[in-house]
Amino acid sequence: MLRIRTIVMLVACCTAVALAQNGAASRRAPANQAPPAGARVRVSTGVMLGLVQHKTMPVYPDEAMSKGIQGNAIFKIEVDETGKLTSSVPIEGDPLLVGASTEALKTFRFVPYLLNGTPVKFESQLGFHFSVEKTADGTNSHVECMTTIPNRP
Repeated sequence: MLRIRTIVMLVACCTAVALAQNGAASRRAPANQAPPAGARVRVSTGVMLGLVQHKTMPVYPDEAMSKGIQGNAIFKIEVDETGKLTSSVPIEGDPLLVGASTEALKTFRFVPYLLNGTPVKFESQLGFHFSVEKTADGTNSHVECMTTIPNRP
């Protein structure tokens, strides 16, 4: 009699554990499940720069060069599933540098960002560093993409 009770209790416990595991597994999304429609992810500047397919760098504005204006023009950008830049909002920079950068951003094109094999929208930060150097021959200007940008809200 004790043996039958032990077997029944063991079967009941195993069944309860199995049912609990099946319930938990059904609540988890499979790793290869497509992201929800309209999903957007945030990617680092480094990852975003690796996705650039085509770009034209900003032209240093003559007025900014003559005034010795230097610094960064930083934007929050959004890119759609096809790799097209859909939004660029300036978050830092001198208005002359931001204006030149805005024009250049119109030429940027990206490789689509894939999440579980599905293209999704992404957002990131993109910045340009403008610098002026006065030499004996005159003034040299330089514009480069910033590879690291501290995250701004």
